[in-house]
Amino acid sequence: MKKNLLATSALIAAGALASQGALAEAKPISINVGGYYEQWVGLIFQDADGDNGNRYANALDVQEDGEIHFVGSMTTDNGLTFGVNVQLEAATSGDQIDENYLFVRGSFGEIVLGSENGPAYAMHYGVDIDQGYGLEEGDTAFYWFSGGTSNQLNTSRLATIDNDAQKIRWISPRMSGIQVGFSYSPDASQDRDGQVPNEFQNAGLTMEDVFAAGINFDQKFDDMRVRVSATGQYVGDHNGLATGGEDSVWATTLGLRIGAGGFEAAVAWGHHNGQSVVGGDSMDTFAAGISYVDGPMGVSLTGAYGTAERAAGPDANQIVVQLGASYSVGPGVAIKGTAVYAGSSDLINPNVDFTGFGIVGGVALNF
Repeated sequence: MKKNLLATSALIAAGALASQGALAEAKPISINVGGYYEQWVGLIFQDADGDNGNRYANALDVQEDGEIHFVGSMTTDNGLTFGVNVQLEAATSGDQIDENYLFVRGSFGEIVLGSENGPAYAMHYGVDIDQGYGLEEGDTAFYWFSGGTSNQLNTSRLATIDNDAQKIRWISPRMSGIQVGFSYSPDASQDRDGQVPNEFQNAGLTMEDVFAAGINFDQKFDDMRVRVSATGQYVGDHNGLATGGEDSVWATTLGLRIGAGGFEAAVAWGHHNGQSVVGGDSMDTFAAGISYVDGPMGVSLTGAYGTAERAAGPDANQIVVQLGASYSVGPGVAIKGTAVYAGSSDLINPNVDFTGFGIVGGVALNF
């Protein structure tokens, strides 16, 4: 018995020394640099009925979009992968550091802690098939027409509640094409957590207790790929920030994308209740598009119609239609162009209607 105990003790000691040796030899996480950078030049013409000084664009304009991503990870002996992702805006911005979070991946899926989009945004299959600049990214409104306040009427994605707020997010592994995800944000402060868990201090400052969930399906059937999604958000305490006199704040999306050969078609819908960017009771956006890619060349036709219902005053409406094209000149380098029409009524102010069109070209780099 004593010999067995001594032998067992020796084995344990040897194992401990081996583990310590392995840890000593292990290297810390190495950070890789990636991201994207785009420069766009657009010739824009915009007119307004009942203009009260809110004319936003006419003639030539230059815009940029870019981020530098610092990403690193390492896999432990038990198969868990730990990593970090920090995204730096390429130009001076109100959120100079965009998404930044820690992640853990394993057979259970992925857990994210930090400032990142929730599953209601990340798991939604929207109309992200543009070959020019992105319709659902809000580029048309943010860069060229009507100002940044209208960009949510261009997209079916849910980003106005917990976008990049500090959160806990879990997304499952995909099984038989199905994937689910959940997240919880203590408050909806974007890119930071400036609030404390104190009801009195936070009243009227930001929404709290934001829950989000998503489910999607992605499967190939011979040469056809089908993707379907349904996502939603619910705010436990809106702190009096619900718009239009609504008692509750929630949102939901549906998306469908079908691809075959070089073709891909998409339709999507997003609804916000009590959280309209233009102060209405609710907001709906319908988006659709089709694209075709053949080798380095691609073309697309996408559009979106958004409406915000107001209990007081006229409803706001906006439509955007854009024809996009791209040509890949090398790995990570593409020349892109977009012809766009945009029109809105009662969006910025009641009885002010905007119409505009433009031709936009640019260079997009991915690294």
